[in-house]
Amino acid sequence: MSETNGSGRREFLRLTAGVAGCALAPGGLFAHGRTGAARVGRMAESLRSEDLSYIGQAGAAKDGGINIIGPKAGYSPQVGTLVSMLTSMQRAIDRSTKGLTQAELDHLFDAEANTIGALMLHLAATEFYYQMNPFDGKAWDSWSDEIKQKWDPAMKLADAGRKTIKGHDRDYYLGILKETREKSLAEFAKRDDAWLMAVDKDWPWGPTDNYCKWFHVCEHISHHCGQIVFLWKRLPGKKGGE
Repeated sequence: MSETNGSGRREFLRLTAGVAGCALAPGGLFAHGRTGAARVGRMAESLRSEDLSYIGQAGAAKDGGINIIGPKAGYSPQVGTLVSMLTSMQRAIDRSTKGLTQAELDHLFDAEANTIGALMLHLAATEFYYQMNPFDGKAWDSWSDEIKQKWDPAMKLADAGRKTIKGHDRDYYLGILKETREKSLAEFAKRDDAWLMAVDKDWPWGPTDNYCKWFHVCEHISHHCGQIVFLWKRLPGKKGGE
């Protein structure tokens, strides 16, 4: 890989890093306006013709931690890349809720809102349900009533979530998120890139591969992380700029 292409890739990744956080990322793509978008387009065009086989070769040996998006030791190359994105998003939830008290996690802004605690449990519920489809081979929404009674209030939120998800500290929610993620990671380690690219023709929104399903879990975390930050900054006693 040439030094020019290497620096181009780094700049491309720097510009596009803000997409996941959208408006929450001050240095993200949208902050660059039309100029930034044009630069991304030119870099993307140059990268299309580049040999990216080095990614698979370097992944496991250079598993550089939380800020390296790419293959990870213990997983096939594409599965490891997905794992790195999920791990980064999980860290964002940890940062965005740090220091919140039980009262703040339970704070409800109005009768139609969701609490921060409920949103954290919602993320765990979503990941749990997505485990049951691609990992356990269950058709969507075919799980038992017992499972639905446990997880549906967090999955669907609304009145059921507002009534039942309260009275817990931050460690309670982080513990459930951690336990849920550990199962995902163990299951990912058993699977390869062929599984990740396998298409489910019966998925509710149309033919969808396992990569798309789990990328949805990842961007879903990003979406609600932004919502959590929005609520956090408006909690009583908090300063909007903190």
